Amino acid sequence: MPRQWFRHAQKSGHLTVFNKGGAWSHEVETARTTFNSLGFPVTLDKADDEKNANIVVKLAMGPDSQESWGQTAKTRTDFDPTILHGSTATLVEKHEKPRKTVEVIFAAIFLPGKVQATSKQKEVIVVHEYIHACGLNGGRPDGSNDDIGQDHDDNGIFVPIVKKDGDGLIEYMPDKGAVAMPPIRVGGHTRCKIQSIWGSEACKED
Repeated sequence: MPRQWFRHAQKSGHLTVFNKGGAWSHEVETARTTFNSLGFPVTLDKADDEKNANIVVKLAMGPDSQESWGQTAKTRTDFDPTILHGSTATLVEKHEKPRKTVEVIFAAIFLPGKVQATSKQKEVIVVHEYIHACGLNGGRPDGSNDDIGQDHDDNGIFVPIVKKDGDGLIEYMPDKGAVAMPPIRVGGHTRCKIQSIWGSEACKED
């Protein structure tokens, strides 16, 4: 299920992103601009200070980690930097009063540092991971994560598996008439879930 960020971020509707993308740095910024154009009720702002950033985007050459808030966000031990996929790890804080809640306090995005990809393909991967970082991380009520479902959609940018199509990426099993991204297509379930944790209006699916 989607998970909200801590209260101050939630109220502001903004998260800050520190770019440690190395060879992907340009696409990290392009993807941030693209994300902000998708009409989500949360905006990603550029951070100049890694220590206080809400999200750190990092190029990984293998299993990797990122420290924040005295905790460690890390990839799975089998993270493969030669495959065109990213990995997002979130740190959470649990509260027992006035009611039991679990809030995201930090997210680290790890990008595959040994893969061959076009600029457009990289952009698609980063936008997908930004959505995870904003709260669609398959969070369970006890603070753990569903590493399989992860709030993925069945079409658009947030499908679990994509494949190369020209210089872009498309769903592994695309709908009839679907074209490669970018431009980014957002599935109804994805938009609904983002709205449910960041918006003030009722969730509406496409």
